[in-house]
Amino acid sequence: MSKKYLIGTEEQQAYMKDYNWNLKGYSYFEPGVVSTDHKFYSAFNVAKSFYQVYPEVFNLKYINEKTGLSTDEIKARIKKMYEKHEIMLVKNSCVGVLGFGLYYWIVKLKDNISSEDRQRIVDWMQNNDQICTGYVMDENSDFDFFNGNHMRTLDNLICGVLDKFRFDPCVDYVHICPVRRLVRESHVNQFDSLKDYRKYFWSEEQKKNILTFQNEMDAYDFAIIDAINNVETVADMFDYDVLAQLSGLNAQEMKEDFVYLVEQTKTVIPMVYFNYRAVGLKMHFFLVTMFDNTPTWRREQICDELAEMSEFENIFEFGDAHHHLILSAYEEITDIQRIKEKLLSYAEIGEIMEATSSRQLRRWTCRLDAENDLWEECIFTDDLLQDRARDKVLCSNCKEEK
Repeated sequence: MSKKYLIGTEEQQAYMKDYNWNLKGYSYFEPGVVSTDHKFYSAFNVAKSFYQVYPEVFNLKYINEKTGLSTDEIKARIKKMYEKHEIMLVKNSCVGVLGFGLYYWIVKLKDNISSEDRQRIVDWMQNNDQICTGYVMDENSDFDFFNGNHMRTLDNLICGVLDKFRFDPCVDYVHICPVRRLVRESHVNQFDSLKDYRKYFWSEEQKKNILTFQNEMDAYDFAIIDAINNVETVADMFDYDVLAQLSGLNAQEMKEDFVYLVEQTKTVIPMVYFNYRAVGLKMHFFLVTMFDNTPTWRREQICDELAEMSEFENIFEFGDAHHHLILSAYEEITDIQRIKEKLLSYAEIGEIMEATSSRQLRRWTCRLDAENDLWEECIFTDDLLQDRARDKVLCSNCKEEK
């Protein structure tokens, strides 16, 4: 707290130098960025295509050293977890440097709407391929959806997605929350974390409680996920010889390319996603609004202090928004009241809205709706050169063009 970073002093905006990416706009394109079909992605793309039936694309020898399980047992457990929709191999991209803004948004439905109207909106959210991430909240929460898009312009988000439902008579309001910093997602520290890039977090309390809460997954299952996600280098994440056999590509070249992409450019994070819904967990969200006179550097500092808490599965910081942070942790295995008391201890925090989620719709374009046999279907959309402000939009439940 000694530094104030005051305008007109040598400390002016010096806090930005602490981060891998200086804090700036939401959609900027940096030199050296490669497209998602570049050969640098080959290792991940091959693993993503085959791990469902060939778990040996993962480095089984490394997992064996970390867990003590035999390679046959590891393969059987990975297949079991996938078939039960408990895990999914995914990647996160630092979309800001790829020319996208990462725009999340909060939706509040009106009170006392019918269950049929609520389900209609849930189904629309699930089936809209433009939405790359989505959480639906349980009824009686302070808000009803937390969804996100990667978009090149804010106009395209508003006209191409939000205008298609926000005039619905069942919708109370929509708040756009541009992501200023993506700090943690799916337990993994992301591109904008102050430290511990790519580290996979669970608290000791959660690790203990999850084993008594449910019977679907045991300690060895979680140890396998931990071993894969906490590799010090992605050179140890996959068996590149197996990837070469499956693809016909060069093993050493795939390894070198992927290590460069993940660890040198720091624009991509491969990870195993844990599906909380499959084991009956619920996610508790805290949507935090700070007082308007809180300086930006102090908001960053509060976010970094909260990131020291390993209980949080998601940590997003927003800019140019009414809200400033959203954080989430599992209700059944975490002391939620203690977390809330921690948040309330900050004098800068003026409001906390809370919501409970039993269902995640998508995560970074991968569908999570097992009911329709669309588990893991992935459509990466791009609004390149599109001007959706010129499109006529018809609200799903309105009779006039908006």
